[in-house]
Amino acid sequence: MDAQKYDQFSYKDFVLDDDFRAWLNGTAPENDHQWEHWLQANPSRHPEIEKARKIVLALHFQGKPVPAYDIEQQWKRLESSIAVSDVQKTVADPPRRLGLRRVFKLLAAACVLTGAFFLANRYLTNHQAPASAYAPVESKTANGQQRKLVLPDGTRVTLNAGSAISYPEAFEGNIRKVTLTGEAFFDVVRNEKAAFVITTGDVVTKVLGTSFNIRAYPENKAVQVAVVSGKVKVNARIGSEDQNACVFLSKSEMATFQQEAGELIVSTYDEKEQIGWKDGMLYFQKSDFKSTILKLERWYGVKFEVAPGVRMDADWRFSGKFQEKPLDYILGVMSYPNRFSYKVNDSIVKLQ
Repeated sequence: MDAQKYDQFSYKDFVLDDDFRAWLNGTAPENDHQWEHWLQANPSRHPEIEKARKIVLALHFQGKPVPAYDIEQQWKRLESSIAVSDVQKTVADPPRRLGLRRVFKLLAAACVLTGAFFLANRYLTNHQAPASAYAPVESKTANGQQRKLVLPDGTRVTLNAGSAISYPEAFEGNIRKVTLTGEAFFDVVRNEKAAFVITTGDVVTKVLGTSFNIRAYPENKAVQVAVVSGKVKVNARIGSEDQNACVFLSKSEMATFQQEAGELIVSTYDEKEQIGWKDGMLYFQKSDFKSTILKLERWYGVKFEVAPGVRMDADWRFSGKFQEKPLDYILGVMSYPNRFSYKVNDSIVKLQ
């Protein structure tokens, strides 16, 4: 990454830059530290970065990332064939065909992009203007999927399967708020003037800049916050009378909030068990049958059908570490010795 060349870049230059798009799309993790350092050292460049970020993510949302050559060619074609006057009109006008430069100018004026747009022929269709500024952005993953995101402040998020995160299109003021359901790993860009706050049900996690994992699947009836670096404050609402429990966590510590018991407990944790998922590791530690099935459904994007004759002992527990193993392999380990037979048909797993 040649950081000096970015000092005078416009948002158009960033959109066309291969290194910028690779970093934003999560395909160049080796450059993460350099980009974060550059963003911290160049706060005046944040407006151009934010415009470019929205455009790149909008194009990427439609499918695979758009090559720079295609962007440049369509840009030139549009500039030569579409008028760019009347850019001062409000973005609330009825939908119409827009040139890419007009889209960029309207985007800069509105500071918001709620719908993805396409380039001409393959990427440009009618553009519906946003109804209001700073509408929340929501990103979801289905079972069997994971997703990497870059938030408006440069914070990187890895979203696990069966999860959802909501955040504003631009962070403002002295707080950066997001809402999470499911599980995600956060690598938060440090900002002493704006705390980063994640709400997961009755638990609020607050940091300035650190890395940590939050697991908050509703069916688990528990929220776990595991800290990899830095310090984290965890608040949990207990009962219905707004009673709060609060703990401060450091590296290698984890807070577990048991919703039914109303307890907030601090402990150490096994990093592979809590965070290995983002590196392709599926981990089980004395997991009962129901929890094991739920985890497999999320991880592989399948649905289990268990025949009435399949009965596991109440004290049956499953433990194991599986690095990018196929489902058949894990089912074979689970069923040994002859606990059940299984058949996988597309996304349906039948246990007999």
